[in-house]
Amino acid sequence: MKIRYWGVRGSIATPGKSTVEYGGNTACVSAEVDDTILIFDAGTGIRECGNYLLTLGISIKGAIFISHTHWDHIQGFPFFVPAYIPGNKFTMYGPPSDIQDQSLKQIMEFQTKYEYFPISLSQLGADIEYIDCKEGKIDVDGLEIYTCRINHPVASLAYKVIHNGKTFIYGGDHEPYRNIYRDSKEGEEMDEDFLKELDENAEEQNNKITEFCRDADLVSWDGQYTEKEYQAKKGWGHSSQLADIELAEKASIKHIILSHHEPMNSDEKLAQYEKELKKTASEKGFKLDLAKEGMEIEL
Repeated sequence: MKIRYWGVRGSIATPGKSTVEYGGNTACVSAEVDDTILIFDAGTGIRECGNYLLTLGISIKGAIFISHTHWDHIQGFPFFVPAYIPGNKFTMYGPPSDIQDQSLKQIMEFQTKYEYFPISLSQLGADIEYIDCKEGKIDVDGLEIYTCRINHPVASLAYKVIHNGKTFIYGGDHEPYRNIYRDSKEGEEMDEDFLKELDENAEEQNNKITEFCRDADLVSWDGQYTEKEYQAKKGWGHSSQLADIELAEKASIKHIILSHHEPMNSDEKLAQYEKELKKTASEKGFKLDLAKEGMEIEL
């Protein structure tokens, strides 16, 4: 299984001289498993992923897994050239809307409406199937692929691929579950037993994610904020690097890669964070890197 990073930035693409080393494209990671192409998220990085697939010189059959449908995770799909070529076939998996009756396909169609883009999904040449996903197992060419709901302001999924005894997990945007009423003004008026019940529910959800990641060989996870940044942005749906360190330690993850980098953070700042985080991870017995465009890992 070969993992490649095509887009590692969070929230908005950030081209420029201060983001050259780590990269400015939004989320996209691919995994080549024997003859099967798996693509995770379709941010602006999927354009370069598509250009690479074109160099293979073959009809492409692949699966695209959307963690959630915020723009920075789908905005690159209209520029994914293999989707325009007859003979190519893709199955796109992802969560439907959790607040209204909209399928994944309807959401993807919305960004290519006449008012926003000159080519609609119905005009693409490739054969594309859209499948709404919830928690459970997905069958793709006999591969073991599982999903787990993670915490974000819209339905968001993590995907786990198991092949030849190796486990790769791709997590989209995620913030650890917490009791939002604890230490709040609203919470001051709530019964303590009810607050404890909410505490236990949050812990249960976090434990479920820990078990989903248990003993994984490689986990790609949202690490947008430092702990200080996170304190000012709780509820935005993104994790702190400290929480990711704790997840890796609890779940006995062998290698964790932090991605979805904060748009304001330059290469210089990310390099500083990475140096400190790698040292902490090494002391705790696992490997840690910050994602960079062009990074390749063989499992």
